[in-house]
Amino acid sequence: MSTHPNSLKNLKPFFTKEKAQSAQRNSVISRKANAVAREELKMSMRDWKLFKTDVLAEADMSSIDVLKVLMHKALLAEDFDTAADLAKSLAEFESPKLARIDQTTTELSVEDMTDEELDRKLNEFAKER
Repeated sequence: MSTHPNSLKNLKPFFTKEKAQSAQRNSVISRKANAVAREELKMSMRDWKLFKTDVLAEADMSSIDVLKVLMHKALLAEDFDTAADLAKSLAEFESPKLARIDQTTTELSVEDMTDEELDRKLNEFAKER
Protein backbone atom coordinates (compact mmCIF):
# COMPACT_ATOMS: atom_id res chain seq x y z
CA MET A 1 0.00 0.00 0.00
CA SER A 2 1.29 3.44 -0.92
CA THR A 3 1.73 5.99 1.80
CA HIS A 4 1.72 8.97 -0.53
CA PRO A 5 -0.84 11.52 0.69
CA ASN A 6 -2.38 12.02 -2.81
CA SER A 7 -2.85 8.33 -3.58
CA LEU A 8 -6.24 8.08 -1.80
CA LYS A 9 -7.57 11.20 -3.58
CA ASN A 10 -7.43 9.28 -6.86
CA LEU A 11 -9.86 6.71 -5.48
CA LYS A 12 -12.60 9.23 -4.59
CA PRO A 13 -15.56 9.31 -6.98
CA PHE A 14 -15.43 12.24 -9.37
CA PHE A 15 -19.18 12.93 -9.45
CA THR A 16 -20.89 14.33 -6.43
CA LYS A 17 -24.65 14.82 -6.33
CA GLU A 18 -24.26 18.49 -7.35
CA LYS A 19 -21.88 17.68 -10.21
CA ALA A 20 -24.21 14.97 -11.50
CA GLN A 21 -27.19 17.36 -11.47
CA SER A 22 -25.14 20.03 -13.23
CA ALA A 23 -24.00 17.55 -15.89
CA GLN A 24 -27.61 16.45 -16.40
CA ARG A 25 -28.75 20.08 -16.84
CA ASN A 26 -25.96 20.71 -19.34
CA SER A 27 -26.92 17.56 -21.22
CA VAL A 28 -30.54 18.69 -21.49
CA ILE A 29 -29.47 22.12 -22.74
CA SER A 30 -27.17 20.53 -25.29
CA ARG A 31 -29.84 18.12 -26.55
CA LYS A 32 -32.34 20.98 -26.96
CA ALA A 33 -29.79 23.08 -28.85
CA ASN A 34 -28.99 20.12 -31.13
CA ALA A 35 -32.69 19.56 -31.82
CA VAL A 36 -33.13 23.23 -32.76
CA ALA A 37 -30.05 23.08 -35.02
CA ARG A 38 -31.41 19.94 -36.75
CA GLU A 39 -34.74 21.67 -37.40
CA GLU A 40 -33.01 24.76 -38.80
CA LEU A 41 -30.91 22.55 -41.04
CA LYS A 42 -34.01 20.76 -42.31
CA MET A 43 -35.65 24.13 -43.00
CA SER A 44 -32.58 25.43 -44.82
CA MET A 45 -32.44 22.24 -46.90
CA ARG A 46 -36.11 22.72 -47.82
CA ASP A 47 -35.34 26.34 -48.74
CA TRP A 48 -32.37 25.20 -50.82
CA LYS A 49 -34.46 22.66 -52.73
CA LEU A 50 -37.12 25.29 -53.40
CA PHE A 51 -34.45 27.80 -54.42
CA LYS A 52 -32.78 25.24 -56.66
CA THR A 53 -35.98 24.35 -58.49
CA ASP A 54 -37.36 27.90 -58.74
CA VAL A 55 -34.30 30.06 -59.32
CA LEU A 56 -31.54 27.87 -60.67
CA ALA A 57 -33.74 26.17 -63.23
CA GLU A 58 -34.83 29.51 -64.69
CA ALA A 59 -31.69 31.62 -64.40
CA ASP A 60 -28.02 31.03 -64.85
CA MET A 61 -26.52 31.93 -61.46
CA SER A 62 -22.99 33.18 -61.11
CA SER A 63 -20.82 33.14 -58.02
CA ILE A 64 -21.57 36.83 -57.47
CA ASP A 65 -25.30 36.07 -57.41
CA VAL A 66 -24.73 33.36 -54.82
CA LEU A 67 -22.74 35.77 -52.65
CA LYS A 68 -25.57 38.30 -52.90
CA VAL A 69 -28.15 35.71 -51.87
CA LEU A 70 -26.01 34.59 -48.93
CA MET A 71 -25.48 38.19 -47.83
CA HIS A 72 -29.22 38.83 -47.98
CA LYS A 73 -29.94 35.71 -45.90
CA ALA A 74 -27.31 36.77 -43.35
CA LEU A 75 -28.94 40.19 -43.07
CA LEU A 76 -32.35 38.60 -42.57
CA ALA A 77 -30.89 36.42 -39.82
CA GLU A 78 -29.27 39.55 -38.31
CA ASP A 79 -25.82 37.97 -38.65
CA PHE A 80 -24.09 41.25 -39.42
CA ASP A 81 -20.53 39.92 -39.17
CA THR A 82 -21.13 37.34 -41.90
CA ALA A 83 -23.01 39.90 -43.99
CA ALA A 84 -20.10 42.33 -43.70
CA ASP A 85 -17.61 39.65 -44.75
CA LEU A 86 -19.74 38.78 -47.77
CA ALA A 87 -20.11 42.48 -48.64
CA LYS A 88 -16.32 42.81 -48.61
CA SER A 89 -16.06 39.88 -51.01
CA LEU A 90 -18.70 41.39 -53.27
CA ALA A 91 -16.98 44.78 -53.26
CA GLU A 92 -13.91 43.18 -54.82
CA PHE A 93 -16.01 42.07 -57.80
CA GLU A 94 -18.15 45.18 -58.18
CA SER A 95 -15.44 47.84 -57.87
CA PRO A 96 -11.87 46.55 -57.89
CA LYS A 97 -9.17 48.54 -56.14
CA LEU A 98 -7.29 51.06 -58.26
CA ALA A 99 -3.99 49.84 -56.89
CA ARG A 100 -4.42 46.64 -58.84
CA ILE A 101 -4.16 48.36 -62.22
CA ASP A 102 -1.03 47.21 -64.00
CA GLN A 103 1.54 49.97 -64.13
CA THR A 104 4.80 50.02 -66.02
CA THR A 105 7.66 52.09 -64.67
CA THR A 106 10.56 52.86 -66.97
CA GLU A 107 13.75 54.31 -65.60
CA LEU A 108 15.89 56.40 -67.89
CA SER A 109 19.44 57.39 -67.25
CA VAL A 110 20.33 60.88 -68.43
CA GLU A 111 24.00 60.00 -68.73
CA ASP A 112 23.27 57.49 -71.51
CA MET A 113 21.14 59.91 -73.59
CA THR A 114 22.14 62.52 -76.11
CA ASP A 115 20.77 66.07 -75.88
CA GLU A 116 18.31 65.41 -78.72
CA GLU A 117 16.99 62.24 -77.09
CA LEU A 118 16.63 64.04 -73.79
CA ASP A 119 14.67 66.89 -75.42
CA ARG A 120 12.41 64.39 -77.21
CA LYS A 121 11.69 62.47 -73.97
CA LEU A 122 10.95 65.70 -72.08
CA ASN A 123 8.53 66.79 -74.82
CA GLU A 124 6.79 63.38 -74.74
CA PHE A 125 6.49 63.58 -70.97
CA ALA A 126 5.06 67.12 -71.17
CA LYS A 127 2.45 65.97 -73.71
CA GLU A 128 1.36 63.10 -71.46
CA ARG A 129 0.64 65.50 -68.61
